[in-house]
Amino acid sequence: MSRIFKYIFDDPSNIAHNTQVISRTEFQDIVKLEGQVRGSALNTDAAYIESQEGKEGIHRVEESFRHLGYPLEYKHIKDMGWYPICVRVLSLRLIQDTFDLQDDDIVRMGDMAPKFSFIVKVFMKFTDLPERALSRIPEYWGMYYSIGDMRVATVDERVGYMVVQLDNFNIHPVFCRYFEGYFRRLTQFGFVTQEVRGRETKCAFDGAPYHEYHIAWK
Repeated sequence: MSRIFKYIFDDPSNIAHNTQVISRTEFQDIVKLEGQVRGSALNTDAAYIESQEGKEGIHRVEESFRHLGYPLEYKHIKDMGWYPICVRVLSLRLIQDTFDLQDDDIVRMGDMAPKFSFIVKVFMKFTDLPERALSRIPEYWGMYYSIGDMRVATVDERVGYMVVQLDNFNIHPVFCRYFEGYFRRLTQFGFVTQEVRGRETKCAFDGAPYHEYHIAWK
């Protein structure tokens, strides 16, 4: 763990008492989350901010991190490094609140993310067939996150849809909308010429045993 992230875990009193974006209570819940994420996911956040708000937007989000006593700078994030998953949740929440993003905006953010991702580019480079891409989705998940289990529960190529289930990933509701866009775009990379639609049909935060996404391309 880098010195930046160790700072807050060694002494929870380092949390700023007066945050201007998310609340102290939410912050404390987030930093308790266990698991790790590749830096590539954080770098896709930075790329999204810059594409929408320019470098000034990145500075605004980084300033929000500093208000939390958590001085993150995206430029220091390494694509293949592992970081506490709470950092990713904070990144998404601070972006959401800083720019007042609604659900549709979060879906759109998830939809744009694979275009910026170093890992997606590598994954697709060595996964040249749509069928192979679908079969390797669980493997792909493990390249990004140290927690959670993803499986393709159903694939019907004739009707043109598949069902993806994500278990053991009750991290934060912001991911629910984000993954609607993310899985849609990731699937579209495999089917190129077809429009793809995605929606969450089961949610662990609503009592379901896992998150489930229905992704259709016909």
